[in-house]
Amino acid sequence: MPKLTIDGKELEVEDGLNLIQAASRLDIDIPHFCYHPALSVVAQCRQCLVELEGFPKVMPACNTYVREGLIVKTDSDRAVKARKATLEFTLINHPLDCPICDKGGECPLQLTTMQHGPGYSRFEGPEQKKVRKKYYLSDKILYDPNRCIMCTRCVRFTDEVTKTGELGYSGRGFRKKIVVFPGKNLDNELAGNVTDLCPVGALLNKDTLHEERVWYWKFTDTVCSLCSNGCNITVGVDPRIGRVTRVRPRVNMDVNEHWICDRGRYNFKEIQEGNTRLKDPILRNGEGFKLSLWDQAIDFVSSEITKAANESPESIAFLGSAILTNEELYLLKKIGEIVNTTKIAGIIGLINEPKLYGLLSTDPFPNSSGVKDLGFPSGSNHVLGIIDSILEGKVKVLYVAGLDLFKHVLEQDRERLKEALSVLSLLVVQDYKLTETVRLAHAILPGASAYEKEGTFTNDRGRLQRVRKAIEPPGTAKPDWEILTLLGKSFQEQSFLYDNPSQIMLDIARTIPAYKGLNYDNIGTLGASTTS
Repeated sequence: MPKLTIDGKELEVEDGLNLIQAASRLDIDIPHFCYHPALSVVAQCRQCLVELEGFPKVMPACNTYVREGLIVKTDSDRAVKARKATLEFTLINHPLDCPICDKGGECPLQLTTMQHGPGYSRFEGPEQKKVRKKYYLSDKILYDPNRCIMCTRCVRFTDEVTKTGELGYSGRGFRKKIVVFPGKNLDNELAGNVTDLCPVGALLNKDTLHEERVWYWKFTDTVCSLCSNGCNITVGVDPRIGRVTRVRPRVNMDVNEHWICDRGRYNFKEIQEGNTRLKDPILRNGEGFKLSLWDQAIDFVSSEITKAANESPESIAFLGSAILTNEELYLLKKIGEIVNTTKIAGIIGLINEPKLYGLLSTDPFPNSSGVKDLGFPSGSNHVLGIIDSILEGKVKVLYVAGLDLFKHVLEQDRERLKEALSVLSLLVVQDYKLTETVRLAHAILPGASAYEKEGTFTNDRGRLQRVRKAIEPPGTAKPDWEILTLLGKSFQEQSFLYDNPSQIMLDIARTIPAYKGLNYDNIGTLGASTTS
């Protein structure tokens, strides 16, 4: 491994690194715009210029690779002067609209100008800058050519990562701009990533234009719940409305590298739709429904399940979904075992084909692996077996957590299922949104979405990852682990003394071999592989 010196500090690094990567090992930031670790090196922004001992000219750090004995100076007068000159050229036609730009506060150009720029402009006013019309590259992405510094990250992304090649550029000099090739649309499943790649406010998401300044937002590192890949994400919450406003990828080279798909980026809106969210416990009242307090709802459900368990435990069934966290699945199974029924099953998804771009799974559930690891009978035969038992009248009490049964039967069986659910002595549905199954329930317990609770998911590669709470559930809705803890206490209080999901994970680690020795501390921010 070559040894080199950067700003007087000697270090030894593996061969093949460029100077930007090597300097980062010493926490030395070399400013750059066109360079990105997942894209090819083009060295065209010239912002990463550094001085190399023995070289007559400053060199771009992104395209200069480590070698034995190299002496690098990032803070010399020559290097600093060169970077200031480059910034001045970059800003010649860049508009001075930081106060209204959505990138303001997290813009690499803005931050670099403050830290490394000349601090003045030789241009007297904005009237000397060239102005061009904004336009949309797709139905979700706005392009402002006035702000564009032609780093070509977006172009290289569509060429090298998605290999769909929708973007290119036209014109020369200040007239140069990003365009979509004729006959193509910027509609690949990863297209939204170009807005993250853009180091200025040239590419922006249409849905969040001029909403809130970034420094007011609250950010939470968590995991996407929209497929089994478990992409690492950062959720941004607008504090004025208490809702998720944007989702961005978080780097995890073992899971999603630098990217997320557009479903994970934009579909949080469907989860938050107010007219479909369940906000308070509801009990059936004759042909209608009435709002209930939590104590009343839990007492009603537990007394009815206890009554059925005393008569015939096998008349009770529990169905859980792979949208539940490992902690919630563990509690659901624990309750089923306490009431002594064998009719417990979990809904999982299947990966029928290779993941698109290595990210998009055909399994729509985030925790299918967790369902299997925790010992739930899963697969269509087990779930359909319980549904058949309902249709045959063998199940009188059904507890459904996180799923809509009507999505798991054939079209011709939907009417029969509706009739069977209608004649159950007790149907309890625990969910965060209104479904056809919820409409038939005797007791509705409002749960929380993945943005509203703590816990863990196990992705389809067996990686256990933390889910973190970004917002509060609406109304009096509770995270599902809290609901199941309350219900469990009504059956066997000493077995459900949990104050938070981390305590449940300790129980899982003691009882489930695949999770032995794991806890929230050693799972960390990037997850940990299970031993299964």
